[in-house]
Amino acid sequence: LQPAASPDAAAAAAGLGYRDFLTVALVVRERGRFDDTWIYIHDPAVKVARIQNFKAWSPELVPDPALNCYGLEYFCFEGDGLWTASDAALIELASAELAAIGLAERGDIVDGTVVRQAKAYPIYNDSYRARVARLRTEIEARYPGLHVVGRNGMHKYNNQDHSMMTALLCAENIMAGETRFDVWNVNEDAEYHEAGEAGQQELGLRHVPGRVTAE
Repeated sequence: LQPAASPDAAAAAAGLGYRDFLTVALVVRERGRFDDTWIYIHDPAVKVARIQNFKAWSPELVPDPALNCYGLEYFCFEGDGLWTASDAALIELASAELAAIGLAERGDIVDGTVVRQAKAYPIYNDSYRARVARLRTEIEARYPGLHVVGRNGMHKYNNQDHSMMTALLCAENIMAGETRFDVWNVNEDAEYHEAGEAGQQELGLRHVPGRVTAE
């Protein structure tokens, strides 16, 4: 940014944390093992946390009717053992785990690829609210032409459609030449408030547990 952010705003930004994420997409022979778009995995014997069934989202994602594609999702931190593992090792891990939980036979897995997504999940800790508030104040006061939207721009764990809503309302503000909508109040329920109600809700952010201090 020019001019550079103030030292305390830069420190606030540096103190925000993220959880990273990777998907191992495995192409498998279609056996109709499950029809859901995704399922969460709670078996402590495996590392996979969630599995996407891409054909259930749309058959056009897997145009060969004899095949399916499952996306095995792993939550990690950039630089840890999962993140830095080779693609071949991750495909082998995912293949073994998919077979272990009974969603495919090893012989049915025909191909695989790995997609890494850094900073997928903003971390909510007991300091993030104050840090986001400090950054919001800095941006509004010093960078009136800078607009932040979406999960990473606002450090808000909104779903994709709600993140898109912040961008749509931001565009409305830009076109109107004024702040008609407070994009910070688009929350997980896709609610928003026009200017005049801004400030009645505390940034639209989630409550988090606080630290316990001894009396």
